[in-house]
Amino acid sequence: MTTPQPESNTKPGIGTPATKITSTKYNVVTNPEFSNYRLITPAECITKGSFIHVVIEARSESQQLVPSGGDFWFATMSTNDPHQASTAGRVIDHENGTYSVYFYAAWSGTATINITLVHPNKAVEFMHDIFTDTGPKIFWSATYKNMTTLSQLKKTNKFDTSCWITRSNDTNRFCEYPSANGLGNYTFVCIPPKDRKCRSLDIIAVNASKTDAMTRKAATGYEDYFQSKYFNQRLTKGPQTIVIKDSSYRKPTSTKDEYNLKLPPSWSHRSHGYWFNYTWTSLLYTDNNWTNSSDMKECLRNKHMLLLGDSTSRQWAQSIGTLLDLRQKVHRQDFPNFFFEDDYKELNFSVSFRFHPQTVTKTRIPFKLFIYFADILDSIVTHECANLIIELSPWAHLAQWTWDSLTQRFIKLREAVSRFRQRCPNVPIIIKGSHLREHLTTFARWGRSDYLLYQVGILMEQIFHRSGIWFLNVWDMNLSFPSRANVHMPNIVVQEELKLAIAHICGQLKHGYQS
Repeated sequence: MTTPQPESNTKPGIGTPATKITSTKYNVVTNPEFSNYRLITPAECITKGSFIHVVIEARSESQQLVPSGGDFWFATMSTNDPHQASTAGRVIDHENGTYSVYFYAAWSGTATINITLVHPNKAVEFMHDIFTDTGPKIFWSATYKNMTTLSQLKKTNKFDTSCWITRSNDTNRFCEYPSANGLGNYTFVCIPPKDRKCRSLDIIAVNASKTDAMTRKAATGYEDYFQSKYFNQRLTKGPQTIVIKDSSYRKPTSTKDEYNLKLPPSWSHRSHGYWFNYTWTSLLYTDNNWTNSSDMKECLRNKHMLLLGDSTSRQWAQSIGTLLDLRQKVHRQDFPNFFFEDDYKELNFSVSFRFHPQTVTKTRIPFKLFIYFADILDSIVTHECANLIIELSPWAHLAQWTWDSLTQRFIKLREAVSRFRQRCPNVPIIIKGSHLREHLTTFARWGRSDYLLYQVGILMEQIFHRSGIWFLNVWDMNLSFPSRANVHMPNIVVQEELKLAIAHICGQLKHGYQS
């Protein structure tokens, strides 16, 4: 097989929109053992309803201030009392070794501050300048046998060949499976199987060992910066707890941050909200008039919700019945967990879920079942629009894509949304952003890095901004929830995401579509 070649592309910088920037080389590496943070807001000014300002000082092993920025940080503030309150802080890189963090104090009492170095600047340099430019890193195995039943698939242990995604002008000698609608000028290709025709491609599944090997190879020379010494290390030099005084509480009129106005809209706020009694209060989205079950039921009566995404969208499909207290459903599936529909007869309400193509899973799935979301949108005719609601969420399997191929995939989807809007101008469409996840192996720390997922979320909002889609930013909600990070967060989080989505949907259906 010809080794896939690196690709030239553009990608977002560290906390900037998706435009090509000059490569930055960091000669001094941030060391969490010697880095510190300090409280800027005077103690007497830390009151319920205020913003708390903390400054991080990134220091090297020589204990000197790092002369540049580029680190990736998580900042949370929480309390362990019965209220289980928590929030995420907005981190601003001053590009001189210092970072400002702003926490919104939504409660009173003792609060714990957690400042965590997720990745030092050298790790971010690798992911920003090298990893997202390196050629294909995800590989699939394929069989060309005509086996389409589930029982036959389970018995299939041998694959015939390997597949990957590459530029359309680099596909000679391969079986090509192009989709201008879904992949732009990229193509899904496979090594031609022996004694079989390309059109008989039947089953695909991710080739985990080959994918891992290519991911590791890409990180050659940078491995040390992803070891435990640097990865997800909480700073210990700084105030671990603070006291928030009670006051006459009121929500802030604006959480906009002057330093972050260069970012897409939702990322330019100092606070997205907070958890209190396991309920999320959003400071970013203010339509909270659709929160009880009976109101949501009436809003969704006679509607069909089409969820096009990954397994985080599947969680929505599996949780909405519980949220609405719907007890009876008819479940139909084309393939378990990947393509299914649930009908709730008592509301005449249905939910369909479809997984995106090129999913990173070892499950053997018939290739013919995968349809690009752009093609699905193009297939919806005008008379089907009246009772339709659409959610898009293609992110959890895309961190290892090259930035150019990922950008093209999103742009082609935006173009399909534009065509769809011409036929169906009033259908609510939501695109749900990314969130952090677990990293069980060292290579996963860069192959599925939270930094990359964070940048994917920024890219999604930038591309779909003013496209007729409402972007639902769930990053801070997931980051600040009091549990370990996981791509499949607890049902409490999933239902709070759904509440925000339904509040927007119902507000839009009541007041009319607004771009």
